Amino acid sequence: MRGKNLNLTLVILVIILSLIKGDWKNWEHYYPTMIYISLATFLYEFISHSHFHLWELQQDSIFNLMNVHFSHNLIINPLVAFIFLSSYPSVFKKQLIYTLKWIVVFLILEWGGKEFGVLTYHNGWHYGWSSLFVVLMFPMIRIHHVNKLLALILSVLCALFYLVVFDYI
Repeated sequence: MRGKNLNLTLVILVIILSLIKGDWKNWEHYYPTMIYISLATFLYEFISHSHFHLWELQQDSIFNLMNVHFSHNLIINPLVAFIFLSSYPSVFKKQLIYTLKWIVVFLILEWGGKEFGVLTYHNGWHYGWSSLFVVLMFPMIRIHHVNKLLALILSVLCALFYLVVFDYI
């Protein structure tokens, strides 16, 4: 366990960022998308626990495995969606740059998580697959926020893609 307390650090950092950057006056406006990202993560975990993992978050000296997953699914992921949507620009060019910044930050965090041992890859998953996932994730968060039905349809198609490619079905 090289990443001693990184899970707690990440939880605290995301909470602080949400307090600073989040649109708390209108939090209910973002709530459906916060639930969407949380449920999508829980669905992956359900499927992976009944079959096999592609990636796995690791426990640390403070959080056991259940607490790691709960903190990511119930705190980190929903708050990331909330922060991302709270400052989403209205001009297309700025939207593109904004989304790319979030993707780059997430890919750096992913790399760090892998390097510090708080994230492991399995069964053919690697950083390239994670990169594709992150590149799709942020636009999907935005699409869900503005068009829930389209996001759900696209999510099913993306999920089917991953399920087929990684031999879940």
